[in-house]
Amino acid sequence: MNVSLLPNPLLRAAAIVIFAVGIFKVAVHAVLTALAAQRSALHPRVRVMAPLFVGAFLAVWLGVAIATGDGSNFPLSQNDLRRAISLAVGFGPMLVAIALLFSSKTMRALNSAMPPAWLIRVQTYRMAGLLFLYPFLYHGVLPAGFAVPAAVGDFLTGLVAPLVGFAVAKRRGYALALAIAWNIFGILDLIVAPIAAVLSGAQVLALYPLALVPLFVGPPLGILTHVYSLRNLATTANADRAGMNLGGS
Repeated sequence: MNVSLLPNPLLRAAAIVIFAVGIFKVAVHAVLTALAAQRSALHPRVRVMAPLFVGAFLAVWLGVAIATGDGSNFPLSQNDLRRAISLAVGFGPMLVAIALLFSSKTMRALNSAMPPAWLIRVQTYRMAGLLFLYPFLYHGVLPAGFAVPAAVGDFLTGLVAPLVGFAVAKRRGYALALAIAWNIFGILDLIVAPIAAVLSGAQVLALYPLALVPLFVGPPLGILTHVYSLRNLATTANADRAGMNLGGS
């Protein structure tokens, strides 16, 4: 498998989409954090610093992913080293961010202050997973055993995200169950994709810039957003129940 199988215009277009998605994710999460900070009861200085921290954290992660994903930075003799570094780059920051969600009062406050629909709608970008089908599968860069489940799962997750977000924002009676089910589906999709890559022999990490998907914009950041969304939904539901109990007492 080789990205050189793609016509140059398609390769450039795919690269633009992948890099644009990565940059978009950094920017939108920083903006959402800033908006959530203004809704929180955090100290004014923390409200200013929190989105800067989130933006910097994600920007550094993306930058390291770009450097790691470029195989020219790793001679063939260093393939084993590159695989180990790729695993650390892809999932190390994700685990750190999840740990911060449950250990940092600031991150918990920001997560609680964020309207649940925001963390759902932001996953609309997953529709870009259709790139796995065209041009990568169509031109023989990726095997169907990986491209089809990865593309279909991502596309469905992204397609339904605005609908789930709308139901949550409007507080429909079924919204909580729907949002939880959608998050679980999205996480399962991001677990199935790398398994399918291994089983089908899809060397995604060796295909630059497609390598940015497993290193940043795909499973790592997607799973992280789902975890933050699930915690946010649980917190919101608990607050609603507490409010109802107080109102009835």
